[in-house]
Amino acid sequence: MMAFARIALLLSSLQTVSSFTQHQYCSRRLVYTQQQTRIDVACSQTSDSSSDESDSYFHHLLSQFQGDFDNYHQVLRDRNHALLPADGGGHEHIHCTLVPCPHSAVTEHRSKHEDQWILAAFYFNGNPRQIFRFRMYKLISPHGDDESSNNMDGEKVRMKLHTLSSELEQQLRQYSDQPCTWWRETYAVWLNATDVGGNEWNTFQSDGIQQLVSPLVGCDVLWDPQWDPKKHAYLNVDEYHDEITSYSTPKANQNDKNDDGCHATMEAGSKGAIVDSISLIPGKRILIKDELSLWENEFWINDRGYDPDAVDEDGTDNNESGDAVGNMPFVYGNRRGIPYKLERVSCISTRNPYGGGEELSSHQLLLDRTIIKQELAWTLGEDFREQTEYEEKLRAVEEALLKT
Repeated sequence: MMAFARIALLLSSLQTVSSFTQHQYCSRRLVYTQQQTRIDVACSQTSDSSSDESDSYFHHLLSQFQGDFDNYHQVLRDRNHALLPADGGGHEHIHCTLVPCPHSAVTEHRSKHEDQWILAAFYFNGNPRQIFRFRMYKLISPHGDDESSNNMDGEKVRMKLHTLSSELEQQLRQYSDQPCTWWRETYAVWLNATDVGGNEWNTFQSDGIQQLVSPLVGCDVLWDPQWDPKKHAYLNVDEYHDEITSYSTPKANQNDKNDDGCHATMEAGSKGAIVDSISLIPGKRILIKDELSLWENEFWINDRGYDPDAVDEDGTDNNESGDAVGNMPFVYGNRRGIPYKLERVSCISTRNPYGGGEELSSHQLLLDRTIIKQELAWTLGEDFREQTEYEEKLRAVEEALLKT
Protein backbone atom coordinates (compact mmCIF):
# COMPACT_ATOMS: atom_id res chain seq x y z
CA MET A 1 0.00 0.00 0.00
CA MET A 2 1.34 3.37 -0.96
CA ALA A 3 0.01 6.68 0.34
CA PHE A 4 0.76 10.30 -0.54
CA ALA A 5 3.35 10.63 2.19
CA ARG A 6 5.39 7.71 0.86
CA ILE A 7 5.24 8.94 -2.71
CA ALA A 8 6.35 12.47 -1.77
CA LEU A 9 9.96 11.47 -1.05
CA LEU A 10 10.26 9.57 -4.32
CA LEU A 11 8.81 12.38 -6.38
CA SER A 12 10.98 14.94 -4.67
CA SER A 13 14.16 13.05 -5.53
CA LEU A 14 13.09 12.44 -9.12
CA GLN A 15 12.01 15.99 -9.83
CA THR A 16 14.95 17.81 -8.29
CA VAL A 17 17.28 16.34 -10.91
CA SER A 18 15.35 18.19 -13.63
CA SER A 19 16.61 21.60 -14.70
CA PHE A 20 14.21 24.44 -14.02
CA THR A 21 15.13 27.50 -16.03
CA GLN A 22 13.87 31.00 -15.38
CA HIS A 23 11.22 32.37 -17.74
CA GLN A 24 10.65 36.09 -17.90
CA TYR A 25 7.29 36.12 -19.64
CA CYS A 26 4.88 34.81 -17.01
CA SER A 27 2.47 37.56 -16.06
CA ARG A 28 2.22 37.62 -12.27
CA ARG A 29 0.04 40.47 -11.05
CA LEU A 30 0.68 40.29 -7.31
CA VAL A 31 -2.11 42.11 -5.55
CA TYR A 32 -1.31 41.80 -1.87
CA THR A 33 -4.51 42.27 0.08
CA GLN A 34 -5.04 42.53 3.79
CA GLN A 35 -6.27 39.41 5.48
CA GLN A 36 -9.88 39.14 4.44
CA THR A 37 -12.85 37.06 5.44
CA ARG A 38 -14.65 34.79 3.05
CA ILE A 39 -17.40 37.28 2.35
CA ASP A 40 -14.99 40.08 1.45
CA VAL A 41 -13.09 38.45 -1.41
CA ALA A 42 -14.54 38.25 -4.89
CA CYS A 43 -12.58 36.30 -7.47
CA SER A 44 -12.39 37.27 -11.11
CA GLN A 45 -15.11 35.83 -13.27
CA THR A 46 -13.92 33.39 -15.88
CA SER A 47 -16.86 34.26 -18.09
CA ASP A 48 -19.60 36.83 -18.27
CA SER A 49 -22.51 36.39 -15.91
CA SER A 50 -25.60 35.34 -17.79
CA SER A 51 -28.98 36.94 -17.38
CA ASP A 52 -30.53 33.56 -18.11
CA GLU A 53 -31.47 31.99 -14.78
CA SER A 54 -30.70 28.50 -16.06
CA ASP A 55 -27.08 29.44 -16.80
CA SER A 56 -26.30 31.11 -13.48
CA TYR A 57 -25.10 27.95 -11.74
CA PHE A 58 -22.71 27.04 -14.56
CA HIS A 59 -21.18 30.50 -14.62
CA HIS A 60 -20.99 30.70 -10.84
CA LEU A 61 -19.10 27.39 -10.81
CA LEU A 62 -16.69 28.59 -13.50
CA SER A 63 -16.05 31.80 -11.58
CA GLN A 64 -14.91 29.83 -8.52
CA PHE A 65 -13.23 26.77 -10.07
CA GLN A 66 -9.90 28.47 -10.72
CA GLY A 67 -6.83 29.64 -8.81
CA ASP A 68 -4.67 28.14 -6.09
CA PHE A 69 -5.84 26.28 -2.99
CA ASP A 70 -3.79 24.88 -0.09
CA ASN A 71 -4.51 22.90 3.11
CA TYR A 72 -1.51 23.95 5.21
CA HIS A 73 -3.68 25.19 8.06
CA GLN A 74 -5.56 21.88 8.14
CA VAL A 75 -2.23 20.06 8.43
CA LEU A 76 -1.31 22.23 11.41
CA ARG A 77 -4.65 21.43 13.07
CA ASP A 78 -4.09 17.72 12.44
CA ARG A 79 -0.65 17.71 14.01
CA ASN A 80 -1.95 19.67 17.00
CA HIS A 81 -4.26 16.69 17.52
CA ALA A 82 -1.43 14.14 17.00
CA LEU A 83 -2.81 13.06 13.62
CA LEU A 84 -0.23 11.95 11.06
CA PRO A 85 -0.98 11.20 7.37
CA ALA A 86 -2.06 7.78 6.12
CA ASP A 87 -2.73 5.31 8.96
CA GLY A 88 -2.45 8.13 11.49
CA GLY A 89 -5.75 9.61 10.35
CA GLY A 90 -4.33 12.99 9.34
CA HIS A 91 -3.78 14.72 6.01
CA GLU A 92 -0.79 15.29 3.76
CA HIS A 93 0.02 18.88 2.87
CA ILE A 94 -1.29 19.31 -0.67
CA HIS A 95 -1.77 22.24 -3.01
CA CYS A 96 -4.16 22.44 -5.96
CA THR A 97 -3.74 24.80 -8.92
CA LEU A 98 -6.61 25.26 -11.41
CA VAL A 99 -5.87 27.17 -14.62
CA PRO A 100 -8.80 27.84 -16.99
CA CYS A 101 -8.19 27.96 -20.72
CA PRO A 102 -8.02 31.65 -21.71
CA HIS A 103 -10.54 33.28 -24.01
CA SER A 104 -9.07 35.41 -26.77
CA ALA A 105 -10.95 38.40 -28.10
CA VAL A 106 -11.84 36.22 -31.07
CA THR A 107 -13.63 33.58 -29.00
CA GLU A 108 -14.67 35.43 -25.86
CA HIS A 109 -17.93 36.74 -27.26
CA ARG A 110 -18.93 33.16 -28.10
CA SER A 111 -18.05 31.69 -24.71
CA LYS A 112 -21.43 32.17 -23.06
CA HIS A 113 -22.48 28.55 -23.50
CA GLU A 114 -19.15 26.96 -24.40
CA ASP A 115 -17.48 24.22 -22.42
CA GLN A 116 -14.49 25.16 -20.29
CA TRP A 117 -11.13 23.35 -20.26
CA ILE A 118 -9.09 23.61 -17.06
CA LEU A 119 -5.53 22.47 -16.42
CA ALA A 120 -5.00 21.18 -12.89
CA ALA A 121 -1.94 20.22 -10.87
CA PHE A 122 -1.56 18.87 -7.35
CA TYR A 123 1.68 19.01 -5.37
CA PHE A 124 3.08 18.31 -1.91
CA ASN A 125 4.46 20.56 0.83
CA GLY A 126 3.97 23.93 -0.87
CA ASN A 127 6.56 22.95 -3.47
CA PRO A 128 5.54 23.13 -7.17
CA ARG A 129 8.45 20.87 -8.00
CA GLN A 130 6.71 18.04 -6.15
CA ILE A 131 3.72 17.71 -8.46
CA PHE A 132 2.21 14.26 -8.02
CA ARG A 133 -0.76 14.66 -10.37
CA PHE A 134 -1.63 16.58 -13.53
CA ARG A 135 -5.19 16.56 -14.85
CA MET A 136 -7.19 18.21 -17.60
CA TYR A 137 -10.81 18.88 -16.70
CA LYS A 138 -13.57 19.68 -19.14
CA LEU A 139 -16.64 21.35 -17.67
CA ILE A 140 -19.59 20.92 -19.98
CA SER A 141 -22.28 23.57 -20.10
CA PRO A 142 -25.76 22.16 -19.46
CA HIS A 143 -26.98 24.47 -22.22
CA GLY A 144 -24.29 24.13 -24.85
CA ASP A 145 -24.45 25.83 -28.22
CA ASP A 146 -24.07 22.47 -29.97
CA GLU A 147 -27.63 21.58 -30.98
CA SER A 148 -26.53 18.06 -31.90
CA SER A 149 -25.58 17.29 -28.33
CA ASN A 150 -28.08 15.27 -26.32
CA ASN A 151 -27.95 16.65 -22.79
CA MET A 152 -29.05 13.98 -20.31
CA ASP A 153 -27.74 15.78 -17.23
CA GLY A 154 -30.43 18.45 -16.85
CA GLU A 155 -29.05 21.36 -14.83
CA LYS A 156 -26.02 19.41 -13.65
CA VAL A 157 -22.57 20.38 -14.90
CA ARG A 158 -20.62 17.37 -16.11
CA MET A 159 -16.87 17.45 -15.51
CA LYS A 160 -14.79 15.01 -17.54
CA LEU A 161 -11.38 14.02 -16.23
CA HIS A 162 -8.36 13.45 -18.46
CA THR A 163 -4.70 12.57 -18.08
CA LEU A 164 -2.09 14.46 -20.09
CA SER A 165 0.10 13.09 -22.85
CA SER A 166 3.66 12.38 -21.74
CA GLU A 167 4.93 15.16 -24.02
CA LEU A 168 2.60 17.74 -22.52
CA GLU A 169 3.24 16.73 -18.94
CA GLN A 170 6.99 16.81 -19.48
CA GLN A 171 6.73 20.31 -20.90
CA LEU A 172 4.54 21.64 -18.09
CA ARG A 173 6.86 20.24 -15.45
CA GLN A 174 9.55 22.57 -16.76
CA TYR A 175 7.21 25.44 -15.87
CA SER A 176 5.78 23.84 -12.74
CA ASP A 177 5.98 27.03 -10.68
CA GLN A 178 4.58 29.25 -13.48
CA PRO A 179 0.97 28.20 -14.09
CA CYS A 180 0.28 31.47 -15.88
CA THR A 181 2.30 30.04 -18.79
CA TRP A 182 0.75 26.59 -18.91
CA TRP A 183 -1.73 27.28 -21.70
CA ARG A 184 0.95 28.98 -23.77
CA GLU A 185 3.09 25.86 -23.41
CA THR A 186 0.14 23.54 -24.11
CA TYR A 187 -0.62 25.47 -27.29
CA ALA A 188 3.05 25.25 -28.32
CA VAL A 189 3.13 21.47 -27.79
CA TRP A 190 0.07 21.10 -30.02
CA LEU A 191 1.51 23.37 -32.74
CA ASN A 192 4.74 21.36 -32.77
CA ALA A 193 2.79 18.14 -33.29
CA THR A 194 0.52 19.39 -36.09
CA ASP A 195 0.86 20.68 -39.62
CA VAL A 196 -1.23 23.81 -39.10
CA GLY A 197 0.42 27.08 -39.83
CA GLY A 198 0.10 30.43 -38.12
CA ASN A 199 -2.20 30.98 -35.19
CA GLU A 200 -4.97 28.40 -35.02
CA TRP A 201 -6.30 29.05 -31.54
CA ASN A 202 -9.91 28.24 -32.42
CA THR A 203 -8.89 24.87 -33.87
CA PHE A 204 -6.76 24.22 -30.81
CA GLN A 205 -9.72 24.83 -28.50
CA SER A 206 -12.20 22.79 -30.51
CA ASP A 207 -9.97 19.85 -31.49
CA GLY A 208 -6.37 20.30 -30.42
CA ILE A 209 -6.75 20.01 -26.65
CA GLN A 210 -8.55 16.69 -27.04
CA GLN A 211 -5.55 15.35 -28.96
CA LEU A 212 -3.23 16.02 -26.01
CA VAL A 213 -5.21 14.19 -23.35
CA SER A 214 -6.77 10.79 -22.61
CA PRO A 215 -10.12 10.43 -20.83
CA LEU A 216 -10.41 8.67 -17.49
CA VAL A 217 -13.36 6.49 -18.42
CA GLY A 218 -15.97 6.08 -15.70
CA CYS A 219 -14.64 8.96 -13.60
CA ASP A 220 -16.97 11.76 -14.70
CA VAL A 221 -18.01 14.11 -11.91
CA LEU A 222 -21.39 15.86 -11.73
CA TRP A 223 -21.78 19.28 -10.12
CA ASP A 224 -25.40 19.41 -9.00
CA PRO A 225 -27.28 22.60 -8.06
CA GLN A 226 -29.80 20.31 -6.32
CA TRP A 227 -27.13 18.47 -4.37
CA ASP A 228 -28.01 15.86 -1.77
CA PRO A 229 -26.58 16.60 1.71
CA LYS A 230 -26.56 12.86 2.45
CA LYS A 231 -23.89 12.42 -0.20
CA HIS A 232 -21.75 15.07 1.50
CA ALA A 233 -22.09 13.97 5.12
CA TYR A 234 -18.56 15.25 5.83
CA LEU A 235 -19.97 18.79 5.85
CA ASN A 236 -21.40 18.21 9.32
CA VAL A 237 -18.62 16.14 10.88
CA ASP A 238 -16.78 17.36 13.97
CA GLU A 239 -13.47 16.01 12.83
CA TYR A 240 -11.59 16.49 16.11
CA HIS A 241 -14.37 15.72 18.61
CA ASP A 242 -13.24 18.34 21.09
CA GLU A 243 -13.64 22.00 21.96
CA ILE A 244 -10.08 23.00 21.14
CA THR A 245 -10.70 23.60 17.46
CA SER A 246 -13.70 25.51 16.20
CA TYR A 247 -14.07 25.14 12.44
CA SER A 248 -17.38 25.53 10.64
CA THR A 249 -18.48 24.84 7.09
CA PRO A 250 -17.54 27.77 4.83
CA LYS A 251 -20.17 30.14 3.54
CA ALA A 252 -19.97 32.45 0.58
CA ASN A 253 -21.54 35.89 0.42
CA GLN A 254 -24.71 35.76 2.50
CA ASN A 255 -26.48 37.77 -0.21
CA ASP A 256 -25.58 35.13 -2.77
CA LYS A 257 -28.15 32.46 -3.53
CA ASN A 258 -25.22 30.04 -4.00
CA ASP A 259 -24.08 30.59 -0.39
CA ASP A 260 -24.16 26.85 0.26
CA GLY A 261 -21.41 26.36 -2.29
CA CYS A 262 -21.11 24.02 -5.25
CA HIS A 263 -21.02 20.28 -4.60
CA ALA A 264 -20.18 17.32 -6.81
CA THR A 265 -20.14 13.53 -6.75
CA MET A 266 -18.90 10.90 -9.17
CA GLU A 267 -21.41 9.76 -11.75
CA ALA A 268 -20.48 6.21 -10.72
CA GLY A 269 -22.03 6.90 -7.33
CA SER A 270 -20.93 5.54 -3.98
CA LYS A 271 -19.49 2.38 -5.52
CA GLY A 272 -16.76 4.42 -7.20
CA ALA A 273 -14.84 3.55 -10.35
CA ILE A 274 -11.84 1.31 -11.01
CA VAL A 275 -9.10 2.81 -13.19
CA ASP A 276 -5.52 1.97 -14.10
CA SER A 277 -3.21 4.18 -12.06
CA ILE A 278 -0.80 6.33 -14.03
CA SER A 279 0.68 8.90 -11.67
CA LEU A 280 0.74 7.00 -8.37
CA ILE A 281 1.46 3.34 -9.09
CA PRO A 282 1.79 2.80 -12.85
CA GLY A 283 0.04 -0.35 -14.00
CA LYS A 284 -1.87 -0.78 -10.76
CA ARG A 285 -5.68 -0.80 -10.61
CA ILE A 286 -7.24 1.62 -8.13
CA LEU A 287 -10.82 1.98 -6.94
CA ILE A 288 -11.56 5.71 -6.82
CA LYS A 289 -14.18 7.45 -4.73
CA ASP A 290 -14.56 11.22 -4.69
CA GLU A 291 -16.80 14.05 -3.53
CA LEU A 292 -16.09 17.75 -3.94
CA SER A 293 -17.32 20.93 -2.27
CA LEU A 294 -16.36 24.39 -3.49
CA TRP A 295 -17.01 27.79 -1.98
CA GLU A 296 -15.65 31.19 -2.86
CA ASN A 297 -12.59 30.75 -0.67
CA GLU A 298 -12.36 27.04 0.10
CA PHE A 299 -12.17 23.80 -1.85
CA TRP A 300 -12.80 20.48 -0.08
CA ILE A 301 -11.63 17.30 -1.80
CA ASN A 302 -12.74 13.95 -0.41
CA ASP A 303 -10.67 11.82 -2.78
CA ARG A 304 -9.87 8.25 -1.73
CA GLY A 305 -8.23 5.34 -3.50
CA TYR A 306 -8.34 1.64 -2.64
CA ASP A 307 -6.63 -1.48 -3.91
CA PRO A 308 -9.39 -3.72 -5.36
CA ASP A 309 -6.94 -6.59 -5.91
CA ALA A 310 -5.74 -6.99 -2.34
CA VAL A 311 -7.02 -7.48 1.18
CA ASP A 312 -5.61 -5.94 4.37
CA GLU A 313 -3.55 -8.63 6.07
CA ASP A 314 -4.95 -7.68 9.45
CA GLY A 315 -8.50 -7.89 8.10
CA THR A 316 -9.17 -4.25 8.90
CA ASP A 317 -12.55 -3.08 7.67
CA ASN A 318 -12.10 0.28 5.92
CA ASN A 319 -15.73 1.23 6.32
CA GLU A 320 -15.44 4.09 8.80
CA SER A 321 -17.15 6.58 6.51
CA GLY A 322 -19.70 4.32 4.89
CA ASP A 323 -17.60 3.64 1.79
CA ALA A 324 -18.65 -0.01 1.72
CA VAL A 325 -15.22 -1.13 0.51
CA GLY A 326 -14.83 -3.86 3.10
CA ASN A 327 -11.21 -4.62 3.81
CA MET A 328 -9.68 -3.23 0.61
CA PRO A 329 -6.37 -1.56 1.57
CA PHE A 330 -6.17 2.19 1.26
CA VAL A 331 -3.88 3.54 -1.45
CA TYR A 332 -4.40 7.21 -0.72
CA GLY A 333 -6.82 9.60 0.94
CA ASN A 334 -7.88 10.27 4.51
CA ARG A 335 -8.62 7.16 6.55
CA ARG A 336 -11.28 8.93 8.63
CA GLY A 337 -13.24 10.16 5.61
CA ILE A 338 -12.38 13.80 6.33
CA PRO A 339 -11.85 15.77 3.11
CA TYR A 340 -8.72 17.74 2.30
CA LYS A 341 -9.79 21.27 3.24
CA LEU A 342 -7.93 23.67 0.98
CA GLU A 343 -8.10 27.45 1.39
CA ARG A 344 -7.96 29.79 -1.58
CA VAL A 345 -4.52 31.33 -2.02
CA SER A 346 -5.04 33.07 -5.36
CA CYS A 347 -7.42 33.75 -8.21
CA ILE A 348 -6.37 33.14 -11.81
CA SER A 349 -8.23 35.25 -14.33
CA THR A 350 -8.80 34.46 -18.00
CA ARG A 351 -9.34 38.14 -18.72
CA ASN A 352 -6.30 38.85 -20.84
CA PRO A 353 -4.73 42.26 -20.09
CA TYR A 354 -3.15 42.37 -23.55
CA GLY A 355 -6.41 42.25 -25.48
CA GLY A 356 -6.46 40.17 -28.62
CA GLY A 357 -7.40 39.84 -32.23
CA GLU A 358 -7.21 37.42 -35.09
CA GLU A 359 -3.48 37.02 -34.50
CA LEU A 360 -2.50 35.62 -31.11
CA SER A 361 0.85 36.42 -29.55
CA SER A 362 2.56 34.59 -26.72
CA HIS A 363 1.65 37.45 -24.39
CA GLN A 364 -2.03 36.88 -25.09
CA LEU A 365 -1.79 33.33 -23.73
CA LEU A 366 -0.54 34.49 -20.32
CA LEU A 367 -2.96 34.81 -17.43
CA ASP A 368 -3.25 37.01 -14.36
CA ARG A 369 -2.76 35.64 -10.87
CA THR A 370 -4.01 37.66 -7.91
CA ILE A 371 -2.95 36.78 -4.37
CA ILE A 372 -5.96 36.50 -2.09
CA LYS A 373 -4.47 35.04 1.10
CA GLN A 374 -1.03 36.52 1.60
CA GLU A 375 -0.20 34.29 4.59
CA LEU A 376 -0.28 31.28 2.25
CA ALA A 377 1.48 32.89 -0.72
CA TRP A 378 4.66 31.03 0.23
CA THR A 379 3.01 27.81 -1.00
CA LEU A 380 3.15 29.11 -4.61
CA GLY A 381 6.87 28.51 -5.00
CA GLU A 382 10.33 30.02 -4.63
CA ASP A 383 9.41 33.35 -6.23
CA PHE A 384 6.96 33.99 -3.39
CA ARG A 385 9.14 33.21 -0.37
CA GLU A 386 12.58 33.15 1.12
CA GLN A 387 14.12 29.77 1.84
CA THR A 388 14.21 30.57 5.54
CA GLU A 389 10.45 31.22 5.51
CA TYR A 390 9.80 27.91 3.78
CA GLU A 391 11.89 25.99 6.30
CA GLU A 392 10.13 27.78 9.14
CA LYS A 393 6.68 26.79 7.83
CA LEU A 394 7.64 23.12 7.51
CA ARG A 395 9.29 23.15 10.92
CA ALA A 396 6.08 24.51 12.44
CA VAL A 397 4.29 21.33 11.36
CA GLU A 398 6.88 19.15 13.06
CA GLU A 399 6.81 21.26 16.22
CA ALA A 400 3.01 21.08 16.39
CA LEU A 401 3.26 17.31 16.53
CA LEU A 402 5.97 17.33 19.17
CA LYS A 403 3.82 19.50 21.44
CA THR A 404 1.24 16.75 21.58
